Amino acid sequence: MTIPCIYADFNAVLCAKKREGTSEVEMPITGYGTLQSLAQQGIRLTEGMPLLLFEPGDIQCEAFAHFDDQLTDPAGRVGAWVAVLNLNDVQDSTMPWPSDLHPCISCGADLRDHLRTHGSGYVEHCPRCDASVMELMAPPR
Repeated sequence: MTIPCIYADFNAVLCAKKREGTSEVEMPITGYGTLQSLAQQGIRLTEGMPLLLFEPGDIQCEAFAHFDDQLTDPAGRVGAWVAVLNLNDVQDSTMPWPSDLHPCISCGADLRDHLRTHGSGYVEHCPRCDASVMELMAPPR
C-alpha cells in the first residue's frame, strides 16, 4: 500500500499537543493546502491512516491521522483531524507542490476559481453538485 503524500503546514507544530513522555505531537491538519492535497488524490481521512506529510521543498515526516473529538474544526464542527508524528523523524524534503488543481471530491469540478471568488471559510459547497468542500475532513463515520 502506498502511503499518501499530504501537504501539511508544519508551522502548526507550534500549537501541537505533545504526547506525554514521548517526542510525538498531534499537529492539526485542517488547512486548505491539506484539503486540496486530499482532494487531488481523492482521499478522505480515516482513523489511523498512515500519511507522509510534506511542506514543498522544505521538510517531511511520516505520521498517522487521528480524529480528536476534544477539538473543534475550522468549520465549527466538534472534533478535528490531527497528524500524530515524531518530531525526531522530521527530515528535509525536495518534494514539489504537485498541482494547484482543487477538484470537488464528488463531481470532479475544479474549485479554484470558486474558492478564489468566494473566499475560504471552511463551509463552502461545490457550485456544480453542492457537495461539501470539507467532506474529506469530516468526522469519522
